[in-house]
Amino acid sequence: MISLPSILLRLSVALLLGVVMGWERESRQHSAGIRTNALVALGSCLFTLISAFGFSQLLGIAHVQVDPTRIASYVVAGIGFLGGGTIIVQHDRVKGLTTAAVIWMVAALGMACGAGWLWEAVIATLLALTALLGLRVLERRMMPQRSLQRSAIQLEVTLGEESFVGQVHEACERKGVTIERVGIWTERESKTVKLVCHAKDAAALASAVDALQALSAVRAVHAELANKNRELPSFPYDRYA
Repeated sequence: MISLPSILLRLSVALLLGVVMGWERESRQHSAGIRTNALVALGSCLFTLISAFGFSQLLGIAHVQVDPTRIASYVVAGIGFLGGGTIIVQHDRVKGLTTAAVIWMVAALGMACGAGWLWEAVIATLLALTALLGLRVLERRMMPQRSLQRSAIQLEVTLGEESFVGQVHEACERKGVTIERVGIWTERESKTVKLVCHAKDAAALASAVDALQALSAVRAVHAELANKNRELPSFPYDRYA
């Protein structure tokens, strides 16, 4: 039977590693933060301890067989439900996959601690942080288009400009802003045009807004950058760019 100090050490290390992984998610305003990941790691560790040592007193009973991996295997299967809750589809983009993977990884770290693989769990945590932080920098350098900020622009336009969408595309392209989608609504005496586009920073967006305001058909322009705390407003699309 494992000693109490050893149990407390394994639980404490699992909790600490869960906090470290959760901090990375919390710092980027993701749904599963410090408390969620800490509890996942602690719970996985405790389940592993129970599975490995919780039923050792039954080993002396005749015709009783104990599988120390049974409960642990259900942790692997069950953690998928918690991770799946962080995955959503928003604006035709899948979000939360990395957070779900982090929860899955944290469960593995907790199980490693419960099995007594403390140094292995620490090394795995460092490797996971390298993947989350280091590979993010590499990804931005190799795929700079992935780091562009999504923006929402709403234009109030007078009727009668048939080539207006082409003018909008040209104005945005000159300023380095890429249009992802265009939605157009016709009202009594005007049109409302809503864009979702990609800009490298707020300065590029401001420059594109100035170019759009200079178009003769534009009566007003409203722009908004997405950030970590707020998503872009949702609206349907009648026409795609």
